[in-house]
Amino acid sequence: MVDDVRVIAAKKEVTYGTDAAPTLAANAILTRNYNAVPVEVDQIQRNLDSGAYGATAGKPSNARTRSTYEVELAGSGAAGTAPKWMVLLEACGLAPPVLVAAASATQKFAKPGEGATSLSEYNWVGGNQRRKAIGQRGTFSLDATAGQTPFIGLDMTGLIPAVAPRDVNVADAADMTGWQEPQEVNNENSTFTIGGYAALMRSLSITAAVNVNLRSLVGARYIKRGNHGSSMRLVIEAPDLGTKDYLQTLQTGALVPWQFVHGKTAGNIVELSGAKAQITAIGESDEDDVLMFTIDVSLTVDGGADDLVIVAK
Repeated sequence: MVDDVRVIAAKKEVTYGTDAAPTLAANAILTRNYNAVPVEVDQIQRNLDSGAYGATAGKPSNARTRSTYEVELAGSGAAGTAPKWMVLLEACGLAPPVLVAAASATQKFAKPGEGATSLSEYNWVGGNQRRKAIGQRGTFSLDATAGQTPFIGLDMTGLIPAVAPRDVNVADAADMTGWQEPQEVNNENSTFTIGGYAALMRSLSITAAVNVNLRSLVGARYIKRGNHGSSMRLVIEAPDLGTKDYLQTLQTGALVPWQFVHGKTAGNIVELSGAKAQITAIGESDEDDVLMFTIDVSLTVDGGADDLVIVAK
């Protein structure tokens, strides 16, 4: 019997696909809803003529590993220091954070041609079974819902090491002291604006939609991080037409700025923003006899704008 108890560590690789040897003392990740697919394969179908009815054996190909999990969205505890989750987002296409001493850590999507980083991830199951992934890259989502704590969802794909991909290894104590407790998303801790209007927000969810694919060629095998097309879905109270007309914004296709600010104390403030978002659809619903809008938004890079800017300060 194996107890379903999991703990993971992830560390940025210096050289792609070379095991960075993460440890729970230095690189532990405070996750929730962690789920791993230790081995995922495609099947080469041989379709042999065997003279009999029935399936013929395939040939496993493109072995890889997958993991999905969530981490809470909070600051680092000290303004000017990057939160630990920023290294995870680097492996999802974001550039390394730009630090301003004692002030902020800012992260944006890397430009085309900039080197994509990768992670080595170890996960322990039952306390003594260790599984490894190298060359790991992925995509992510962001969620901020009123009455809950905000979080980042990650979907990571990695290569399986040729040597000792799984072993018996007793997990050391995991040091989680660098992970800060997030604040509840509410009127006291959070603000949100879009198109210059402070909307009454129920929820905000962002899907990064980073293209991640296993490339297996003669002479090379790696996880490719490609293009992305990020989007956002908002649920807000429908504003009075004389105050803000989002239906007109949808009809004209105007590009508008948006910003979500969460937290009040230096070291635990996180801002999400973009300069040129486009509303692409609006649906209506009822909540407690209040008209609600569900707004779909495309986060664009028109005119060289950054589609998503993340600032911890």
